[in-house]
Amino acid sequence: MKKTILFFAMITMLFSCSGDDDAAEIANQFDGSLESVEEFFTPELVDALLDLGFIINTGDNPPNIEGVYFSSPFILEASTVPSDFVGQSFADYTSEFSNQDNGSLTIDFNGMGGNQTDVGFGSFVSGDGNAFSVYLKNTGTIGTYSADTAIAISGRMTEDGIEDFKLAALMLDDNGDPESVYIENNTGRLIYDSDEFSPRQ
Repeated sequence: MKKTILFFAMITMLFSCSGDDDAAEIANQFDGSLESVEEFFTPELVDALLDLGFIINTGDNPPNIEGVYFSSPFILEASTVPSDFVGQSFADYTSEFSNQDNGSLTIDFNGMGGNQTDVGFGSFVSGDGNAFSVYLKNTGTIGTYSADTAIAISGRMTEDGIEDFKLAALMLDDNGDPESVYIENNTGRLIYDSDEFSPRQ
């Protein structure tokens, strides 16, 4: 049970890269292409997302996704965590997107589910037409111990909400996980809104 805490516990996520210079360089190069996603996430991380079944919507003209959306029932679609099972239920999830800038392809994100809070300032967004994807690198803290994770979100915008909302979370570095509260390094989950529609709130 304690290994499933990534999506249940209070986790405060803060945008982080290896340094300010690296972050600025990536921001200048991010153009919504698969190559720029790989530059941000690494090719291996992108492969891990694709292996989970995550859909990466590339492009430099994403739809405006600003707003608050509610995903329920939130169900596990795929996982590399040994104790997980497909169809496992997770807390309903509320997503807020703000400050979208299609010039720089940046966006701010706030996600809330159960006791969990995910925050990404200066995250990246890509897409075309009504399809989009959002990418965040984060440092999360449970108690006094932190871990580095990556989150990716995809869907299709409609007038009333998001169709096919999916959220993938991958553990990059659990920093030794001394309290055994995180999933293992190099494992991840893909969770989706199982009624295929997340209405605008």
